[in-house]
Amino acid sequence: MNPLDYKSKDYLPLNYYPWPNLMNPHVEQMGKDMDAWIDNDYTFLTELQKIRYKKMRLHACTACMWPHLTYEQAVPCNRFMLQYVVLDDQVEDSLPEEVEYLRTRCTAILRGDQPTSEENALYQHMALIRDEFKAFMPEVWVERFIESFYITIRYGIELEHPYKTANRPPSLALFQVLREYSVLMFPYLTFGEIESGLILPPHILEHPVVKRMITLLVRIIAWQNDIHSLPKELAKGTEIFNLIFVLQQENQLSLQEASAEALRIHNKDLEELLALQNEYREFGEYQEHVDQFIYYSGIGIQGVNTFYLQETERYRHGGAGFAWPEAANEK
Repeated sequence: MNPLDYKSKDYLPLNYYPWPNLMNPHVEQMGKDMDAWIDNDYTFLTELQKIRYKKMRLHACTACMWPHLTYEQAVPCNRFMLQYVVLDDQVEDSLPEEVEYLRTRCTAILRGDQPTSEENALYQHMALIRDEFKAFMPEVWVERFIESFYITIRYGIELEHPYKTANRPPSLALFQVLREYSVLMFPYLTFGEIESGLILPPHILEHPVVKRMITLLVRIIAWQNDIHSLPKELAKGTEIFNLIFVLQQENQLSLQEASAEALRIHNKDLEELLALQNEYREFGEYQEHVDQFIYYSGIGIQGVNTFYLQETERYRHGGAGFAWPEAANEK
């Protein structure tokens, strides 16, 4: 297969998943908000990066994934979508100690520290996100969100670095463990509890069936991302953290064969998730909580697939829609 002939919709078409495909009614205002943040707050980005982030329409990802949020609820979720994507993109070439500092400082701000006037929007918006979530979510949920943010940076972005430096992918077995964190989805999964209003208590979150279902949710989104982002990553030439690339190298597969195998792995995880949800019904008074968590997470999976296919230029062939790290105009 010629890389230019690769189309992710051939593997994951619109409405692929067994959940509703919806759009938040506040999507237009959410777009205006995000464009204003990019223009007025994210001053460390270059002008080209600002243009490209606007064309990515990341607010539509928020709107597709969480269509039932009120506007008040959507604001911090939308703000975090931009903050987290920019953070991940722009640390691509950062040293490990720089990423560690960013993780430590952002976590401290989420836990109550105030950013200084010299700190850029990645830190300023963390304080706003914290305060906006605390206005309508209980402390137990806020702490879970913070912990999810911490572990995805610590065990996702930071653990990728040695492999990226060596330009050598891990084995398929190890990659599947690391990718669960590097896809950065754990914090986003907590947003479904905002929609449902049903907060999973600790003893339910610790249940092995729930833990496995959360792992599967994250893995499904990771494989989905790897399939849809492949055109952008083929252009870079040095990307190694993609399931299709790992399968190609480990099993000596063609691009077409590796893509088909990636879809098979994706579908196997999806089937397991649905099977676990259907078979295990032993959560008693918290059964509705678990069902709603999976339902709203499923809408998120369907929604981000729609975003990839219909709403964004982020993953265009040749990497033309991606905001690659550049020398910034302003720190």
